[in-house]
Amino acid sequence: MCQAAGEPNPVRWHAAVTNPGCEIQVRDAMARRGVDTVLPMLRFWRVRNRKRIVAERPLMARIVVFGLDPLSQHVAGIYGLERVVRGASDRWAVLNQGEVQDLRLRILRGEFDATLRQTDPQMEVPPLIRHLVKIGALPYSATCTHKAARNLGLKFKDVA
Repeated sequence: MCQAAGEPNPVRWHAAVTNPGCEIQVRDAMARRGVDTVLPMLRFWRVRNRKRIVAERPLMARIVVFGLDPLSQHVAGIYGLERVVRGASDRWAVLNQGEVQDLRLRILRGEFDATLRQTDPQMEVPPLIRHLVKIGALPYSATCTHKAARNLGLKFKDVA
């Protein structure tokens, strides 16, 4: 299929598998090369040195979603990048652009941020955070405000 003159090349979205713990390094290296990336971070409360702080970890372990213009950039030689996910053939698997945009909107809505309730106690816990609490991947106390934790009778060290 031919493109009309003047139209930009379409961005194709792919998934990269990183070495363990290298998601942020790979995202930053791709950003320095001008590659558009999506890396949703799960935010939650944690206690360090008797202070409650915000902690983050990648939502999808070892996965970075990135978009490439087929004619411009490349991702070879990035430290921490293990491989790009392949499709049924020898080519890279292409992700649906609508799903990537939906993921970006979910990040903007704060669906992966359990700390939003600290500023607005009436705000409902996002669905993904509820699911992570339900399956035990995130403790319920990571979604509580200090006031709510005190009302539940939790001690300070149990709140995060």
